Amino acid sequence: MAKRKLIPIFIPQAGCKNQCVFCNQKGITGVDHIPEEDELDSLMPDGGSDYELAYYGGSFPSLSFKAMEAYLGFAAKMRRQGRIGQLRVSTHPSSINEETIALLKEYGVNTIELGVQSLDDEVLRRAGRDHGKSEILYSMFLVKNNGFNLGVQLMVGLPLDTPAKVFKGIEEIIPYAPSMVRIYPLLVLEDTPLAAEYRRGAYNPLSLETAVALCRDMYAVFSYYGIPVIRMGLQPTTDLNTGSDLLLAGPFHPGFGHLVKSALKLKQAEMVLRDAPESVKLLVTKNDMPLLFGEKGENMKRLRRHRQVEVSGQGLEPESIAVITTAKGESQSIARLSQADFLRNYLNENEFWSKTCI
Repeated sequence: MAKRKLIPIFIPQAGCKNQCVFCNQKGITGVDHIPEEDELDSLMPDGGSDYELAYYGGSFPSLSFKAMEAYLGFAAKMRRQGRIGQLRVSTHPSSINEETIALLKEYGVNTIELGVQSLDDEVLRRAGRDHGKSEILYSMFLVKNNGFNLGVQLMVGLPLDTPAKVFKGIEEIIPYAPSMVRIYPLLVLEDTPLAAEYRRGAYNPLSLETAVALCRDMYAVFSYYGIPVIRMGLQPTTDLNTGSDLLLAGPFHPGFGHLVKSALKLKQAEMVLRDAPESVKLLVTKNDMPLLFGEKGENMKRLRRHRQVEVSGQGLEPESIAVITTAKGESQSIARLSQADFLRNYLNENEFWSKTCI
């Protein structure tokens, strides 16, 4: 999919039939009301065909028919005026049916993002969701079968969830070949049912280290299957940040996605260095240098514990790593590890992913 400039319009918890234990859309978006059409127009830039209008923050197809048609009609007008090129909506899986699909198709919606969160029935019930796995699978089928781009939003750290349940869910998602995935570690936010559970000790969030490691392996699986992960971790805002009144606990970091990608890059570097001598040079592209070094240089500190490692940002295809070793007499040898080979080997070597899927 070509990358487009998103124009996010938040309709916080609009259309939601019930309260999920983790949800405080008004807090994380900073939007406390449903925007009217005149307000929508003021939020629109001059735009162009490379802009995409996105309705986020609620369950769009569960709005009243009148409200949904008004929002879709506004988007259609923006498209006619050349101010946007595409339109996407986000929704609960239970809101997707043949009737809503037909309406969204009629108004030219291009992408539907489903707030899947989990594909385990026990976890979904505990989270206060109003659907189970069967509804999720059916909604993914409807979206794909009707020619929409499918987006999937997943959450880690839900009550009763486990890594095994997470990866079982991913196995069931992959055949639907989503166009994009978002992964959010669960945060304990004020004014949610989960906040009360946390205060009485009934829920303990993931640590940042555990959340990064789990998302690292999820990212590896999706990357292996060519499914883009376009977001990991919530976007920091004035209200949602370390030390804010809104955030009670949980694995929040303003650069969470960078931490995850850096953790996977460390695994790739460790793999290419397995049989290397004590003094080597690593080659990566300049764009991959920050990932290789990691947060505050922690990756390089780890790599340099047992050998001398130099780094050069030149000469390789993106995402690959090469190690140059110099033997006595100054002869050099180069071992390369492509991203594809690394991911295949990494998944085969780890118990979190079924080897029968590779």
